[in-house]
Amino acid sequence: MTTWSSTPGTTAPRPVITTHVPWHRSLRVRTAAAMALLALTLVLAAGAVFAHTSITGARDQLRAQAAAQLREIAATDAFGGALPSRATRDPAALPAELRAALDPRAVVTYDDGSSMWAARGEGTDLLATRVSGAPVQQQWADLVRTFAVSGAGAALIAALVSWFVAGRLTRRLRVTASTVNDAIAGRQADRPTAEDDEVGVLSRGIADTAAALAVRLERERAVSADVAHDLKTPLTALSSAAALLGDDEDADRIRRLVRRLRDLVDDLLRLARAQHDAPAVDVRPRSLARSVERVLADSPSSHVPVRVLADATVGLDPDRLARALTNLVVNAERHGDGDVEVVVDGTEVRVTDRGPGFPEALLAEGPRRFGALGTAGGTGIGLAIALHHADATGARLVLRNTDRGASASLVFDAAD
Repeated sequence: MTTWSSTPGTTAPRPVITTHVPWHRSLRVRTAAAMALLALTLVLAAGAVFAHTSITGARDQLRAQAAAQLREIAATDAFGGALPSRATRDPAALPAELRAALDPRAVVTYDDGSSMWAARGEGTDLLATRVSGAPVQQQWADLVRTFAVSGAGAALIAALVSWFVAGRLTRRLRVTASTVNDAIAGRQADRPTAEDDEVGVLSRGIADTAAALAVRLERERAVSADVAHDLKTPLTALSSAAALLGDDEDADRIRRLVRRLRDLVDDLLRLARAQHDAPAVDVRPRSLARSVERVLADSPSSHVPVRVLADATVGLDPDRLARALTNLVVNAERHGDGDVEVVVDGTEVRVTDRGPGFPEALLAEGPRRFGALGTAGGTGIGLAIALHHADATGARLVLRNTDRGASASLVFDAAD
């Protein structure tokens, strides 16, 4: 059994343009993040170049220092002096790469990561020494720390500056969105500030377009209401004239068309009243069964039977209930092939009929104004108005097809 249910709040007036954007999608956040990343990348790139140059120079100095130290040790050794602890004649003490590169005619240097070696000669003529690479390692650590702090600081400054700059831009865009929402909702809206940049020109254009659209929509609503009201009198006369026709097939067809036209005009009038004459919401704890019985007793559908399975105290507004329930009953009488019944079951009031049921498109998408109701040819206004008034009081509209026909329910919250 296919069922459609509304969610309270879905038909309340909503902004045409939302002014709330999740933080991770905010233009302000994305701009700040992009600028921070750019600043960090630039600082780290510059730091990498500077560090490479500095460390290369430091290693060259260390290599020259090791070669000079080797010459000093060689001179001391030539006069019979003792070798210092940092010097050696043992090939096994040298790194394998340095042993492989030894040249009896030249000084060979090698950096093993912790020390800079210098050696010359081979075999018994071998003489080697090393210089600690700790200063170079300390210099590298200082450079890494300096540029890490500099990069973080640059990223923070770039993020703060871009956050401020982008904030001014997004603030103007939010003002424009609020202006559009106010114009569409019929509220007085201030025109965006007259700044001559691209955002200012775009904001004023959007605001002016929204205001013009709101005026046009209001005029169309007024025209619809006026046309429906003006057609009411001649349509009543036309209905009376059609009733005087004979009983042949052409007369029946004329009466059906007149009845269809009268229903459409009635829908337009009901729609105009729902949009412009809706009463203020006054939700209070009340007996659902007694409220339903009172509504039907005071309506043209007083002949529709009411069956109470269980009563409950719910929060409802009698005026809104009357408008929603009356539209559901009228809709069922028009399209349900008669035998309409109203059932009160706890916090739910159901309107059932023995018609063909709701079309699948309606149950899939929900009521839409001027959405055709299948082969019955309805406008869909009755269900849309019922949904509008139900939603105003926090109730749910539930539509379903049963074995008997269609079922439309108003489900209220139990009163505390």
